[in-house]
Amino acid sequence: MNIRIKITYDGTNFYGFQKQDRGRTIEKVLTKAVENTVKHPVKLFYSGRTDSGVHAFGQYANFYTESTIDIGNLPKVINYHLPTDISVVEAKYVDDNFHSRYSAKGKFYRYIIYNYKYRNALFENRAWQYPHKIDMEILEKSLSYLVGEHDFKSFMGRYATVKDTIRIINKIEVNKVGDVINIDFYGKSFLKNMVRIIVGTAVQISSKNKSPEIMKEALVRKERISAGMTAPACGLYLMDVYFRGNK
Repeated sequence: MNIRIKITYDGTNFYGFQKQDRGRTIEKVLTKAVENTVKHPVKLFYSGRTDSGVHAFGQYANFYTESTIDIGNLPKVINYHLPTDISVVEAKYVDDNFHSRYSAKGKFYRYIIYNYKYRNALFENRAWQYPHKIDMEILEKSLSYLVGEHDFKSFMGRYATVKDTIRIINKIEVNKVGDVINIDFYGKSFLKNMVRIIVGTAVQISSKNKSPEIMKEALVRKERISAGMTAPACGLYLMDVYFRGNK
């Protein structure tokens, strides 16, 4: 049987996503919990990897098992073996050919900025606490240049190794409620650090009253030095993944 689970986590105290010999990672902790539940070794297939410090409301993984455990009770049993900063909130049977990464048709990321002159303890490690004024009109205009299919090489982390840097951003939505700015990104896939570099660049442009055209120029130049800073990992959330066919 092929089972898909939906996972939430606070990435603050994880040393990245991928399993490695040293350091506490999402993959290592979750794999151990699932194996303790189904009582045999498993290979988890994920929708994607998140950077160290990044959070998730909607990460997905699937695995194969012949365990007879009740699917309705599976999240509760897996959670029994998990620490409090990671949890499984959903489990369902899927077709044998379903793969959490290759069956995905899109992802939804949200970046949260707490834009106030004083830091807020409740947003510690939960948002980018940015004390300088952000011009919302410039912020939105600069981000608008990135919607569509482009070569996002300028917005890729320096140590990424992928050769194809063409990506499609279907939609970017900006919403401000009080002192909190949410920037939502929808697309099929994203380069390493791509969302964080885009946000960092947009914030630098909009907080210094620079021209939004700078974003367009960075896109065209296709070199990392043309873009701005990488926004902190703590503000980024993988909100959901959308799959072909049924959700």
